[in-house]
Amino acid sequence: MKNILITSATSDLGANLYKLALCDENFNILSTSRSPKEFEYNGSAKTLHLGNIDLTNETDLKNLAEAAENFFQGQFSVIHFAGDFWVHKPLIKTSFSEIQRMMDSHYLTLCGVAHAITPVMIKKGGGRLIGFSCNSVGYNYPDLSPFTSAKAAVESFLKCYSNEYAAYNIASTAIALPTMKTEKVLSQKQQGDIINYIEPDELSKIILENVLLQSNHITGNIIRLIKHSDTFYNQGYFQRNPRLVPL
Repeated sequence: MKNILITSATSDLGANLYKLALCDENFNILSTSRSPKEFEYNGSAKTLHLGNIDLTNETDLKNLAEAAENFFQGQFSVIHFAGDFWVHKPLIKTSFSEIQRMMDSHYLTLCGVAHAITPVMIKKGGGRLIGFSCNSVGYNYPDLSPFTSAKAAVESFLKCYSNEYAAYNIASTAIALPTMKTEKVLSQKQQGDIINYIEPDELSKIILENVLLQSNHITGNIIRLIKHSDTFYNQGYFQRNPRLVPL
């Protein structure tokens, strides 16, 4: 499917996917960012970027839905990258505003986008909603509870959504990410297993060359990305992740 809506397209992962898709002249790319700055790369795809979009704001979500209805001719997929960065630390060292921000930025934005965009997807003949979880949901690691609980909500929402809108040819997928090799992560985990972190390019290719090409009968699934690491399989959590913030 060559029609895609990328939210948080100026994020590390969103921008990477955008740049790769932009090289394909058959793509039509609608993108959003929370910042008002211009966002444009030289490429052959047809693009429209909406800056200064708050995905927790109902008016902005309505504007996004209107733009999608006008921009796309036929089915399209939504790839939802929105979600603030988390630094590993204990719950009692985390402010309430940070806890709220995790749920708002990861879960509420996804739910809001789905609420606004789904009627347009139905009208255009269907599509796929892709959101991002984390492998921490399956392991229940410490120092991650506000972040992991928000990601668990993402998984639960997408599984429910898949059942609710399958009749309209709309599918959903949650991709549970391991540690990604972005600048932010590398600055925080300088002692981590850097060689085995997944590159943003690897993720983008999985989305463009695999997930977007799946039949819409394949829906409600959690795709867990794993890259083998002797460190991961043979060391404990605190050996791999020394506490950044003491108790």
